[in-house]
Amino acid sequence: MAGLSASLASVERIVERGTDDARIAVVERASRPDRGGNTRYSTATFRMKDVHTINDDFIDRLRVKTDATEEYIQVLARQAPEAVLWAEGYGLEFAQGPRVFLTSSDTRIQPEGAGAAIVRHFFSRVECASRGRFFGPDNDRALAVEVLYETTALRLLLDEEGAVAGIEARDRAGTLSRLDAPAVVLASGGFEGNSEMMARYIGFDLPTVSRGGAHNRGEGIQMALDVGARPSGQWNQFHPLPADPRTAGAASGLMTFAAVMETVPYSLMVNNSGVRFMDEGATSMDYLYDLVGRAVQRQPSQTGYAVFDSKTMALPHYRKAVLRDKVYEPHQADRVEGLATLIGVDAEALTATVALYNAAVPQDDSEFDAMRLDGLATQGLAPPKSNWARSLDTPPFYCYPVTCSNVFTMGGIGTDHTARVIDLDGLPIPGLYAAGEMTGIYRDKYVGATSVLRGLVFGRLAGYNAVDHAFDQAGP
Repeated sequence: MAGLSASLASVERIVERGTDDARIAVVERASRPDRGGNTRYSTATFRMKDVHTINDDFIDRLRVKTDATEEYIQVLARQAPEAVLWAEGYGLEFAQGPRVFLTSSDTRIQPEGAGAAIVRHFFSRVECASRGRFFGPDNDRALAVEVLYETTALRLLLDEEGAVAGIEARDRAGTLSRLDAPAVVLASGGFEGNSEMMARYIGFDLPTVSRGGAHNRGEGIQMALDVGARPSGQWNQFHPLPADPRTAGAASGLMTFAAVMETVPYSLMVNNSGVRFMDEGATSMDYLYDLVGRAVQRQPSQTGYAVFDSKTMALPHYRKAVLRDKVYEPHQADRVEGLATLIGVDAEALTATVALYNAAVPQDDSEFDAMRLDGLATQGLAPPKSNWARSLDTPPFYCYPVTCSNVFTMGGIGTDHTARVIDLDGLPIPGLYAAGEMTGIYRDKYVGATSVLRGLVFGRLAGYNAVDHAFDQAGP
């Protein structure tokens, strides 16, 4: 989203400025079939009530859970509706996002077709421009956009005064090239696809939830740091998502996570020893997914199991909810012991865990309500189950294996409210702009439904401002 928004905004601004011949290079590490980064696989929900209105908690959540300046937050909040309407002009259609099966705390909007639609519509416009777009009263001006696939940016080039002068890049064949430019926009994601950087800053490696994330290897961040950019965000944190480990490297390019997330609140989460390790009903799913992912990551082999019975399968809309990205069916057995054998967990231990849990649930579960925090809690059980605690005793029994996947990393580079990259003294590096996941603002926990949206808002700003800087440098 960030890179494509910057590209399209750059095209717009060049046309508006009515310049003579101008050129834009879009450097994309992936192949054309694999293009689109994390956005392509994202649900791309925005923390907004509708296309004109941000959510009531939008500003407050960003203030509490990010390192962003007040100016940055206010620009994001103010320009979000304008940017969404701008995106509609490029073919996207927005509607209320699908309600998560388990109650969520607020509303979301989403483009029809989610992140894949963003990539499809925006790239089609970029490629239209790449075939040559002529403008001016006599068609005497030309804008050329070149998309360089399977090409990796390596380092930023500076002039004698420390301003950006272009980049050095390498294509798939290993050929190095210099791309001269008075302005550069970095929008290359985090470092979740780089095992060495993950080990250095996070302390361990994780599978990326999408194939797009695997292309995010941190070079853009390192390039900026090498020329003095300020580090920003929380470098030892990431955005976790519980997912089915059987789908790592799935042909779809996306690990199964919706089915896992929709199941966990009605399940028992056990580890390889058959022992519970978390409160499966601690909160609503828009907050619970973070707790689940981090709890599973701390288990042996970074693996857990969501064990449930046929009562969950019979919940209204459950099957529809889990079909959104399901690749494999859950493991199934007529007895808990048989399920334990299927997943390689000690049968005696798992049976004891289930029995202990069943003894702690309320005898009357008439207040059970899958769509809200129902307060149906265990008594005297550690860890407790704070909601949706009803017995697990109705065969068949089922299980989803669960691992922790990585959506994106939270460490990145600092930018100001105009998308300029800033140095250690808070001053802008002339000609350098950045947007998206590589600009670090989050701390401790991701503020849901803001990542793709801020990529849109600040990618667009970066594109406009980069072109203005280039023209200002060129002079009359």
